[in-house]
Amino acid sequence: MIATLQPTPLDAWRRRFGGEHRHLDLPRHAAALGYLTHGPVIDGLVEIGKLTLVILYADRVRPGQDALRLAGFSGTPVPWGVRWGGADQCRFCKDLLFQPVLGGPGLRLDVADTDLLRLGLALERELDRHARHPQLLRRRVQLPKLWVGFHQTDAAAVTGDGPELASYARQERLSADVLLARLRRVHGDMVLHPLPWVSHHWQQAVTIFADLERFPRRQAFSIHRLPADLVGFQGAAEFDFHSQLRPATGHRPSSPKRPTMASA
Repeated sequence: MIATLQPTPLDAWRRRFGGEHRHLDLPRHAAALGYLTHGPVIDGLVEIGKLTLVILYADRVRPGQDALRLAGFSGTPVPWGVRWGGADQCRFCKDLLFQPVLGGPGLRLDVADTDLLRLGLALERELDRHARHPQLLRRRVQLPKLWVGFHQTDAAAVTGDGPELASYARQERLSADVLLARLRRVHGDMVLHPLPWVSHHWQQAVTIFADLERFPRRQAFSIHRLPADLVGFQGAAEFDFHSQLRPATGHRPSSPKRPTMASA
């Protein structure tokens, strides 16, 4: 029998970018988003501290020179919900057009980080596919739905509020209390509620979960104005997928002080 070696992610990178990559027709009006998890995903839920959102998009560095920005962001609890991204939440900032090397200094990917390299290549294929079929692009980025976990002893006092709950109650023609009870989830020893409905109880929360069950593994969406199309709000989540991009560095920033949830 003849053993055949499986192509590595570096082989795939070389096939795609190993030639004169400056002549690639990079999509100018789209970005792709995926994610990496760093802990268990149970019933589709992962703690936000164990989730990294990864974005890829083309950027004109200077006339005649392009970058293919690949950056990762973590999320952190804030009094109004969750903040994704921003300079203090940037986990890495790389250029997919640079050949990966061991250790991944500066803007180069670490060739040993095969999960990230595979994801970067998959996001580039997503961009390429949508460049050929722009009608398939999402109009804006989709963020994961968020759930707040409370201790069983605190859950009984949790009440629902906010425009998202009020709008859903009108749509379903049900009271806010009925909806809150109907959509509650039990996860381990915690009771979970949708974050936009109960963000005013953030001081009693144990942790926040991202719901990956119906969240796309990869998505492509339109960007026509930078940074406006990479910054904004969705429900109780704020996101900034632009301001962290520093072309001169690809190093992980130091951990900032941040608001914390009540410990378990």
